[in-house]
Amino acid sequence: MTDTSYHRYPKKSVVGDLVRAGIGVLFFGLPVVFTDLGSVMFVILSAFALFFLGYGARTIIHQWTVFEFGEIGLAKHGPTGGRIAWESLESVKLRYFSTGKDRPSAGNAGGMGGGWMEMTLVGNSRKLKFDSELEGFKKIAQEVEKKATDRNIEFDESTEANFRALRGEIGPDDRDDPRNKTPYSDNYRGPGI
Repeated sequence: MTDTSYHRYPKKSVVGDLVRAGIGVLFFGLPVVFTDLGSVMFVILSAFALFFLGYGARTIIHQWTVFEFGEIGLAKHGPTGGRIAWESLESVKLRYFSTGKDRPSAGNAGGMGGGWMEMTLVGNSRKLKFDSELEGFKKIAQEVEKKATDRNIEFDESTEANFRALRGEIGPDDRDDPRNKTPYSDNYRGPGI
């Protein structure tokens, strides 16, 4: 990435999240407003309605956020902006969150088998996060890995394994994959992966 590039969360993703948030607010909020609930149900339904309201607010922030990647560093423009220069980068974490039992197949960043990745960069006393829904995530992750390696930043075992998975270097029978070192590794990954 020699030139400056700009990345956003795709409209399809943002609209889907807004619809889910709206349905949640209506489903849990309407009974709170229009029915006579006992105090326990009022608290429970209000908590769920507030959760979906917060989810909607987070989604709107994603919609307004633009990430700028360039030779100098990373900048996040929007309501919760920030900037980290590459020379002040202190740590990088790449986490995979599964929505099922199966992990992503090797080199599969876009369709992660029912999950997503989240990258966290720390530097300048700031922390910037973005997830794999961001347009160009795989290319950005590879560039961040290169910049961090150039600065001799060490990755934890999970981050290293996730970078290797993005590069396509972890296969189903990879003995070095930390996911195989769990107490129930044969149950953790489904057959055929």
